[in-house]
Amino acid sequence: EFNKSAFLLGRRFANQPELVESLLPKESSNTDVDFTLDQVIEDRFQRLVAYQSVGYAKRYLDQIEKVRSVDSDPEADDSLTHIVAQQLFKLMAYKDEYEVARLHSDDAFRAKLDAQFTGNYSIRFHLAPPLLSKADPKTGKVRKYEFGPWLMPLFRLLAKLKWLRGTRCDVFALTSERRREREDLARYKEDMAEVCDRLTQDNYRAAQQLMRLPAKLRGYGHVKARNRELLLAARSQLMSEFRDDTQYSEVIHQSAA
Repeated sequence: EFNKSAFLLGRRFANQPELVESLLPKESSNTDVDFTLDQVIEDRFQRLVAYQSVGYAKRYLDQIEKVRSVDSDPEADDSLTHIVAQQLFKLMAYKDEYEVARLHSDDAFRAKLDAQFTGNYSIRFHLAPPLLSKADPKTGKVRKYEFGPWLMPLFRLLAKLKWLRGTRCDVFALTSERRREREDLARYKEDMAEVCDRLTQDNYRAAQQLMRLPAKLRGYGHVKARNRELLLAARSQLMSEFRDDTQYSEVIHQSAA
């Protein structure tokens, strides 16, 4: 009945969107736009604690403070610090096998399912385990396999092993996709360090665009790999602009002196 009602509502929305929207309950859903910078940082800090550990989350705070210390107006809605607070988190919390296991074994996940489905339903997972699945040489797509609800206990076990992430015992870290994700983070930190060292009012906009690039790094597998290629091309262009603006600013300052 819920599905039929949703379908009917969709048909009516296509014809009379304003009327349908006026009938919907007004629920408040906070986003980063509604949060102050400190609230965004605290939110991401807590997520990284759940993702890995307090120590890992503190590393995030240290990086943010470096940017904040050189930002002329960090509290602005679209400040460089705001951008880094969002995008650095994204790169530090990439969705690997431990995180997938944690999210699926979390009580909140089951609660969402119970809220959406009734009766004696069962769960099926479609996954591409890195140690089992191989990419199609023509399409680049990785074959997925179907797993039943018996996978849930394994998820809970794997979630508890998240402390292995990044250690020598992390077998998942050996895959090319995980190596690329660690490289994404390392590259971003390098760029962020240069931005902090050479930031001026003249190159501030270029710095914003450069630090916002990870927002384009979406998807998984071959989709993410394709987006990464586009990102790297844009990074090269923006880094040149940032450095050129820095040199231009230095020339102006020297002339003024």
